[in-house]
Amino acid sequence: MKNTNFLLLLFFTLPELKWKFAAGIPGQGPQDFYQLERRLFLPTEKGFKIFSQPDRKLKEVWIQDSTLWIDNEHAVEFDIDEIPANGVLPLNDTSIIYWGGMDSDAEYLSLDSHSTPKELTSYPDWDKTNNQEEPIFKYVKNSVLNNDHTRFISFYGYFKRFRILNTDGHIIKDVIIKAPPYEEAIKEDMQDRVIYYHIPPHTNGKYIYVMCKNSTRAENRIQELQVWNWDGEPIARYDMDRKLTLFSVSDKEKKIYAVDGDTEDVIYVYDLPVP
Repeated sequence: MKNTNFLLLLFFTLPELKWKFAAGIPGQGPQDFYQLERRLFLPTEKGFKIFSQPDRKLKEVWIQDSTLWIDNEHAVEFDIDEIPANGVLPLNDTSIIYWGGMDSDAEYLSLDSHSTPKELTSYPDWDKTNNQEEPIFKYVKNSVLNNDHTRFISFYGYFKRFRILNTDGHIIKDVIIKAPPYEEAIKEDMQDRVIYYHIPPHTNGKYIYVMCKNSTRAENRIQELQVWNWDGEPIARYDMDRKLTLFSVSDKEKKIYAVDGDTEDVIYVYDLPVP
């Protein structure tokens, strides 16, 4: 295997997980990768789309002869004052939903490439401790769109809770999971807070798969995989055999592929639970 220390993306074949090549040079040139929205890799017929945070552009990337090519000519730019570092969900080629920043009272905003941002919803008021922490940190979350891009689900990091919203910002379902460990109020000290939904969820269209950490930063409880449907109903839960920091779902292969950021050069493979 060649040296991949300075390349950002590793490519493998499925289902055998055979390593093919590494690509993606970090930098600020026209064919380099710089400050990507790490939770967004949107498959296309040609390759996949990425969101470049510094220039607020949605770009298509394709593979040719083991090289990644970035289509800068047809990149779509969005008029956002603050870098949308907290999350972006592309609705189509020219429209996005993104998370409000430090100076925004809105939890979510929508934006078309030819318009100005529109506030969708304000932040929730779940914390009753009078904590003065900025809402973007207090209500940190991970989200995923459904396959027809009509609704999305957000799982919160410090609240054992999720919301399903349509793309106009209307709340369809608000679910609290009071299964232990459960704390209604978040702790003032970050080190003492229980972390729940800490990595991005995934959907196969019918179900949503999400990891729940259930631990403080110092603890090492059993992480669980929860399965929900798009009506907010629980389908299943599974105890995992190790800590995982990122995962992906392949409905075609019926597998979950996962990694642990503390363990190098290992990809863990699980059979996809299909209740």
